[in-house]
Amino acid sequence: MDKYLTNLRNSKLGRSLGQFLSIGIIVLAFTVTTPTFRTMDNVISIGLSAAIYILLAMGLSFVLIAGATDLSAGSVVAISGITCAVAIRDFGMGVAMGVMIGLLTGILCGIINGLLSTKLGLVPFIATLGTQWIFRGLTNILGKGMPVSVRIDDRPEIAEQFYFIGGGRIFGIPVPVYICIVFGIVLAFVLKKTVFGRNVYAAGSNDEAARLSGIDVFKTQMIAYMICDGMAGLAGVVMAARLVSAQTSAGTGYEFEGIFAAVIGGVSLSGGLGNILGAVIGALIVAVLRNGLNLHGVNSFWQQVILGVLIVGAVWLDVHRSRKQAGATH
Repeated sequence: MDKYLTNLRNSKLGRSLGQFLSIGIIVLAFTVTTPTFRTMDNVISIGLSAAIYILLAMGLSFVLIAGATDLSAGSVVAISGITCAVAIRDFGMGVAMGVMIGLLTGILCGIINGLLSTKLGLVPFIATLGTQWIFRGLTNILGKGMPVSVRIDDRPEIAEQFYFIGGGRIFGIPVPVYICIVFGIVLAFVLKKTVFGRNVYAAGSNDEAARLSGIDVFKTQMIAYMICDGMAGLAGVVMAARLVSAQTSAGTGYEFEGIFAAVIGGVSLSGGLGNILGAVIGALIVAVLRNGLNLHGVNSFWQQVILGVLIVGAVWLDVHRSRKQAGATH
């Protein structure tokens, strides 16, 4: 019986059940202690907040599974939102073109991160820490340190169209939730059912063995970075659309919450392990925690402490799991 429970705990099914159990316990605790937590308006609020974390966590999963990391994702959220808003407000572009500009900005940031981390051989942690500052600085230059509103007097329909992306509803469900579902299905398919997805796992598990097997690790990690920051760009556009205004401070610290969401969802910082569903569950845990703590009146400083402790705990569990698996293979 003990052996069966151990095998179940270490299996993919066991990890998924553990993740569902974790979020179930958190939801139950807040439901019992906070009546406003279970209102429909609050559920929708959680869905809107979770959408940003989900988009980030799904993108970061590709980079982490590929054996790299990206500390610039929060700044990519900001610069993508700003370029989208500037394109619409200052260059007279339509919403669709503005959104495209925002997404392309994110992908361009991914290309830069990928080149620094692979072609130039910089340590991903240091390279993306540097681009975090670069992208944030460029965000403030583009926005002149101020929010960029998309409310245009002679084009009032633009604000309404833009808001629909971030705050509109279809059958009562926020549009960002649909966006997450669509991209979640696509990214899960790419990661699990394509040659590229298998290459991502191989590169993260052992990059040297992957090269010897004929896998282009450089190309694989480059595409992983493009997906990661493309999703961060999409998160930035959705966030800006929800407010009908792009904030230069948007996404501050979100890279850590995105990584935390991915790791707590089963994505390994050592690479080669994880899936999209786990990242989504992890992002939901972050969103529910944030919402519940806010409703309990816990100030933002203590929330940072609590999330910091949880991040350290999640990393410790990941390291412990990696060492245990490494020991089992020897």
